[in-house]
Amino acid sequence: MNLLLVEIQILPGLTKSTHPDYLDALNRTFEWVNRQLCQDFNPNKPLIQKRLLQWVNSYLRWRIRDLKLQGKGERSLDAPIGDGKTETSLLELLPTTGFEIPTRSGLDGYIEQIEREQQQQVGLKLEQYVEQDPKEKLRNCHPQTYPTCNCQLLSSRVLLKNPPDKFSAIAREHNINYQTLKSHWERNCRPLLQAIALELGYQKEV
Repeated sequence: MNLLLVEIQILPGLTKSTHPDYLDALNRTFEWVNRQLCQDFNPNKPLIQKRLLQWVNSYLRWRIRDLKLQGKGERSLDAPIGDGKTETSLLELLPTTGFEIPTRSGLDGYIEQIEREQQQQVGLKLEQYVEQDPKEKLRNCHPQTYPTCNCQLLSSRVLLKNPPDKFSAIAREHNINYQTLKSHWERNCRPLLQAIALELGYQKEV
């Protein structure tokens, strides 16, 4: 269960909120998952990860909605819950062995770390795509009468090479007008690379 809760935190598509008490809603959701998983969730059906995410989000969204409706302030994980006779705390209900409950700042930092790692993976995929150009999209995109100055060559020499080549050097080497080459890069190659990156999973910041 501890490993599962950690995995749930990093599932793409997990509902997030800018509400200051979002972490409380998340912790209440973890408590519910820990209590109800074996009773309410059937792991034998197909698309288990997708269904698990939908199941968790359905509860988490209601807890976020509760926070917004109640307009309550800060709530400690140590705050007592119960009927007054058998009080306990949310912290005590959650599994603790091998599972560290993050602070708000710690959770935000962890999410940012995961997002950076995902973007790095997309960067590696894009580099591999440029090198292989499996559908020849890059090689077939070039200025008229200058097929050697295609987007694959330019991407390799301007983006992947370290240090990168200058457009002026490439223009002289291929006997093409510098402005023609630079315009081709800006108008055609860059948008094409951006479209490929999106296909590979790159997510624009909003």
